Amino acid sequence: MALDVEEAALLRRARAAGVHRHFGFATFAEYVERALGYAPGVARERMRVADALAALPKMRAAMTAGDLAYSAARELTRVATVDTEDKWLAAAAKQTVRQIEDLVSGRRPGDLPGDLPDPNARLHEVRFLVTSATLGKYTATRRAEEDSCGHPLTDDEVLAALCDSRLAGSGDGAPPAERPLYQIAITKCADCGQGWHDVAGKTIAISPTDLAQAACDADLLGRVDGDKLARVTRSIPPKTRRAVVRRDRGRCVVPGCRNARHVQVHHVVHRAKGGTHAASGLACLCSAHHRAAHDGRLKVERDLRGRLRFSHGDGRPYGEPPPHVGVAGEPATGDTVPRTASHVGPRHRAAAAPTSRAEAAAGKVRDRRQRAPKAAPRSRRGR
Repeated sequence: MALDVEEAALLRRARAAGVHRHFGFATFAEYVERALGYAPGVARERMRVADALAALPKMRAAMTAGDLAYSAARELTRVATVDTEDKWLAAAAKQTVRQIEDLVSGRRPGDLPGDLPDPNARLHEVRFLVTSATLGKYTATRRAEEDSCGHPLTDDEVLAALCDSRLAGSGDGAPPAERPLYQIAITKCADCGQGWHDVAGKTIAISPTDLAQAACDADLLGRVDGDKLARVTRSIPPKTRRAVVRRDRGRCVVPGCRNARHVQVHHVVHRAKGGTHAASGLACLCSAHHRAAHDGRLKVERDLRGRLRFSHGDGRPYGEPPPHVGVAGEPATGDTVPRTASHVGPRHRAAAAPTSRAEAAAGKVRDRRQRAPKAAPRSRRGR
């Protein structure tokens, strides 16, 4: 463990000195892989831990004394800061690595061990080993999913889309218009409002956003922990849902989105804020935009004429780029063209980047003229 601390310090020094360039390697990660035998992922993780330990003196001391294993420190450095490392060290004492992983899961840097975990902060790693043929199919499928929705997708969104297609029970991913897309059992606590769903024998907490998105268009089973079971009801009446899907042509109504797969029905006014199941208060959204609407990143409203209005979470009309941020971190006022002065040295702040090929070519000609050595003056000879 003390050797791990020493190795972390040496890795930081080697990276700062640019050792890889002296040995002819293109990147420091390649040098670590060749010299120490670490796989690329392991090398990145070692450097992350090394950078974190540089700011955590108590954790370095615990590892040097042999009280903290590297595998435990690897997990604790994900959340511990200089102000909270003593609390995390005390909470992790006499805990196994698996228990420390569960302790850290769902928490962000700066959180304390006693803070409530955030389900959105936890990412579950799923690893696949596939053949070349399957990899080709996956790549083609991913491109098809991105083309259908009109924007790039994360790994989580791609896998969710593939699961939606399978759970929908149809080849094109379009569910019958009178029922929700699919059914996954979610349990909600009547007292605190927390939601969970069971996966492979494990109970996994879900975020309020996931719970609200699921409840927007779902079958309600009622309480399942008693002898008297309630009748299954649907959050949206089937005839209303069928009419809304037909009205919106079975596709996402967000401007610019072409996704007609995995469409869900959204309450424009959330049920918690008094929204009803009236068709005028419902709209079809794809799963990605439906999540953004419940997450506060997308606002969907109807004006007085009944037309839908879309905007970003900060109030900008949907699709409008964010405001330019200046040198001091303040939004630029009056400038519509991004500047490059904040990305160059102080001596060159007056130099503006060329905005066209003609200006760039003219700049190259001027540079050549400025750099061209002046010819020595010829002496006059008498005639």
